[in-house]
Amino acid sequence: MSYTASIYDDSEPLHTTRLDAYELPTIMAMVALVSVGLISIYSATYQTPMASYFTKQLLFAIVGSGAFLIAFWMPVHLLRVAIPLIYGVALVLLVAVLIPGIGVKIHGQRCWIAIGSFQFQPSEFAKLATLLMAGLHAAQQRTEEWRTEEIARLLGIVLLPMVLVVLEKDAGTASVFAAMGLGLLLWVGIRLVVILSLVLVPVTAITAIHATMYHTWIGLAVLVLLAALIAFVVERQWWAPLVVLAVIGVVAYGSSIAFEHLPEYQRGRIRTFFEPEKYPKDEGYHVLQSLIAIGSGGITGKGYLQGTQTQLRYIPEQWTDFIFCVPAEEFGFVGAVIVLLLYGFLLLRLERIYRYARDPVASVLTFGFAVVLLYHIFVNVGMTVGLVPVMGIPLPFMSAGGTALVVNMTTLGIVLNFHRRARLVERLR
Repeated sequence: MSYTASIYDDSEPLHTTRLDAYELPTIMAMVALVSVGLISIYSATYQTPMASYFTKQLLFAIVGSGAFLIAFWMPVHLLRVAIPLIYGVALVLLVAVLIPGIGVKIHGQRCWIAIGSFQFQPSEFAKLATLLMAGLHAAQQRTEEWRTEEIARLLGIVLLPMVLVVLEKDAGTASVFAAMGLGLLLWVGIRLVVILSLVLVPVTAITAIHATMYHTWIGLAVLVLLAALIAFVVERQWWAPLVVLAVIGVVAYGSSIAFEHLPEYQRGRIRTFFEPEKYPKDEGYHVLQSLIAIGSGGITGKGYLQGTQTQLRYIPEQWTDFIFCVPAEEFGFVGAVIVLLLYGFLLLRLERIYRYARDPVASVLTFGFAVVLLYHIFVNVGMTVGLVPVMGIPLPFMSAGGTALVVNMTTLGIVLNFHRRARLVERLR
């Protein structure tokens, strides 16, 4: 792909009646996911003091729809000019949320800014701003070959907000920025052994902590063998296995030391991940109740508003991080599969849009947004079935949370705006 800033005059107003330029299947997938989220939130808060969450989410869905339409129709050249300002505002907000009196602390995390009765989460806005800034940096490249310093600047764009999020003590969102950085490295086309080494960092950390807790090293030994084999297969070079083995050694040693110095609540989450049944009334409560809810749904579920775990409120704050349990319990395996198929369809459409992108900003934004969505889905659903530690990562378009919903809908609107104009340029040619 040529890293040209633009292949057409952005100031020229363009119009089309071609349905394929509007990506209606993608829009329908978004609407379907938002709708499933709304009925799930309603069920999770039905006839409870938390029923206002549904009203708020419905309001945010309306606001998000307006933001989507604005993003879909706004002049692209204005967006490109405003990208540095958007990124700067995002950084200022991330700093502001750390200031007592401005940032609101909830569950030990200072991640929100109160605006009247609503709360705004700057880190969600920062995800969009970071992808846009990374895309602008890519658009300013004069050649297709990325030099080390240029890649370093690209990663710096991601690391700056990530560090601020870490200071908020929001490890879950910080991990999203880490996944975003990994996705950008993939987009740049960095060597696969580097990508493999980065992926091995969290995998090795979890494996090493498990070995430290239970004094068994079989899992770490298996990881070493598999990683070395994969490294050699993808690179066909003798030094590749040595690189990943060095990474595993450093991360394993550092993780075992760091585990002893983690706050108790974080160690509790790790213990829950390995053995939730040993903490049924403490850290393991969420995971066990989630597994019961999903398992009890059977094939077709218990019926809408009839889920035992959901209606009896066995899962605390189910309308946020554990929203996936609602369709899985009330609509069963069929409902869970439908939700996953909707996400899969949306990701496939984004992959198609990405392959069609000619503008680097659009390409980075689309690819990065798909990576972020995939990470959110994998971690959130993994949390509900006990495959991933509880990290406080919401399910896109479904979990209650106004900032995330509006930002995700806005991001998709911008992606489709770039795509619409690219399709139109092709038609004019």
